[in-house]
This record gives sequence, C-alpha cells and structure tokens, in this order.
Amino acid sequence: MTVMFKTAESDRRFVFFDVDDTLISVKSMLSFQEYWYRTRSDKEGETRYRDDLQKHMHEHACWNFLNRLYYRHFAGRCELDVTRMGREWFAWARAQPDFYHAPVVEELRTHQRAGREAVFVSGSFHAVLKPIADELGVRRILCTRLEVVNGQYTGEIRPPQTIGDGKVEAVQQFLAQQGVPAQACDAYGDDLSDLPMLKAVGKAVVVGGGRGLVPYAQEYGWRIVQPALI
Repeated sequence: MTVMFKTAESDRRFVFFDVDDTLISVKSMLSFQEYWYRTRSDKEGETRYRDDLQKHMHEHACWNFLNRLYYRHFAGRCELDVTRMGREWFAWARAQPDFYHAPVVEELRTHQRAGREAVFVSGSFHAVLKPIADELGVRRILCTRLEVVNGQYTGEIRPPQTIGDGKVEAVQQFLAQQGVPAQACDAYGDDLSDLPMLKAVGKAVVVGGGRGLVPYAQEYGWRIVQPALI
C-alpha cells in the first residue's frame, strides 16, 4: 500500500528544535551539574567531574564522546532525585537574566500559532528538558535516554545517542511513527553537531553564535536567526 503525504507549506507538521544555545542561553547539562554539586555533598564526585571537564572540554572536542562521558557521572544517582533536582534547577536557572533566546522562542511561538508542533531534539536529558518544554507548550522530547536499573542510573545511555547523526536517527524514527516525511518538517540548530539534522529536513534555520554552522547556512541558503535582538 502506498502512503500519500501532503507536503504543502501549510501542512508542515513538526518543527524540530535543538535546545541548548538555540532556545536557551545556557548548556543545560553543564548548568545542571553545577547546580547538583552546589546543593549536594559529593566532593569526590565533583572532583572527578571537573577533572574530566578540564581534560576533555576544548574547542575541538567530540560532542559524542563528551556526551557519554558526562552521563557516566550519573552512575549511582537515584532517578527520582535527578527528576526532582531537574525541576529545582529549572526554577533557579529560569530566574537568571536572559535564560531564553527571545527571538528563537518567538519563532517557536509563530510555528505553534500556525498549527505546527514543536519537538525538542537534544543531547541533554529529560529531567531538565521537561520543565522547559512544559513552559513553552512542547509535548514531545527526543533526548538522551539514561539506562536505569533498580531506580538508579548506571551511567550508560540507550540508543540512539541524540548528538550529530544520532539526532537524525531519532527524528527519522519519530517521523516514521507519525507517518510524516522529513521534507515536510523544519529544524533549528546552532552548532555544527546539528548539521546532520538540519540537512535531513525540508527547511533549516540556523541560530547564530554557535560553533561553525553559519558558513553552512550561507552555502545552503538557510535563514540565520540571531539569538538576541541586536
């Protein structure tokens, strides 16, 4: 049986948004971890975490590797504690100036008003993304899924890893379930790691200020949105 898709502009169904440095002005994973260690007594764990950052966090770092390394520091944490702390972190971070990139949030609102559904696609994790999604009226989140055994994180993640090509895999799986072609969708991203996702959809928008993506936007004729009004 052949499935017919509508692909007219007015029928676009989903708009995929990276979150960190695209919709919000902070890296949620790093910000959450800072908040975690500020409010918990775990000097040994904090030292290991900071040592890893110092050793591996640099301009040419591999985001896939850093993503997996980051979640290894969740090993042994209680899932319920992290979920609760995610809400606390959001309340704290949201109170800081310019938490959201207002022009990009307005883009999201414009899509929502036009009847298109926004979807988060992020290497971050559900506990910090859910409060953001709730505030912005986003119901669907494609993000890193952490392995849990007996209510505790193991430090491993479950595929697909929603970084780079993994974002494309997550989006394709999602769209296959929804019966919507990728060419009928839009995507927003700020970083070079978002490039595969942006190339996989029908219309891509680049948020300026990220790592190495603007030249590709200029090459492909993609629209560029500045993260702040200038």
